Amino acid sequence: MFKREEIEKILLQAEQLDPEYEMFGVSRHQYKLNPPITKEFVHRVEERYNFQLPEDYFQFITEVGDGGAGPDYGIYQFKDFLRKGSSPGVEKFYEAYRCSMAKPFIVCPMESEEVEYDYAFSKEAYEKNPEKYFVEIGNSDEYGLCDTNGYFVLGTHGCQWDFGLVISGERRGQVFDTDNEGGYMLVAGSFSEFYQEWLDYIQDIEQFQKELEMWRNIK
Repeated sequence: MFKREEIEKILLQAEQLDPEYEMFGVSRHQYKLNPPITKEFVHRVEERYNFQLPEDYFQFITEVGDGGAGPDYGIYQFKDFLRKGSSPGVEKFYEAYRCSMAKPFIVCPMESEEVEYDYAFSKEAYEKNPEKYFVEIGNSDEYGLCDTNGYFVLGTHGCQWDFGLVISGERRGQVFDTDNEGGYMLVAGSFSEFYQEWLDYIQDIEQFQKELEMWRNIK
């Protein structure tokens, strides 16, 4: 179980090493957690859209912080789940996304011949751990684009790459990267595992400084 004060100590150390927020994506969240959201709000959303968040993620957003500091551009706020679209068309898209959370996330193994041709993952990465790569099935909309059934987007790596939490179906609780073309890579067995891996990464001072120097040189 995460505790806000313990995480903030880790974030402060990272900020002291990177006071200008030069690490990739950090300028968005600046090593800060948002305030927690109320359990009552989350329960109202769950009841309205007929799903239940995994327990560790629920605990995080209601007791630690509703998003903020996290991998790359950080963790999105759950309170934005009910944000209204800027136009009727956008609102229709948002509502379809919200309603899709109750439907099971269903995937099948990605085949080697699909990598790099149908999906954006690299062949080299796939061949190292082919068992981690999957394809979402049976969920295309009228435009031929893949829906996100049971897949709650937690944040983005940038460009077309997002990461998200499965909240419905047999893989409930697992975290996947996606190329947003129907391809998925399993990155953690739970939200807690996913977030702890990031905390461990920013606590490794030697590795952190090495990567920070790389981003400084790119600039």
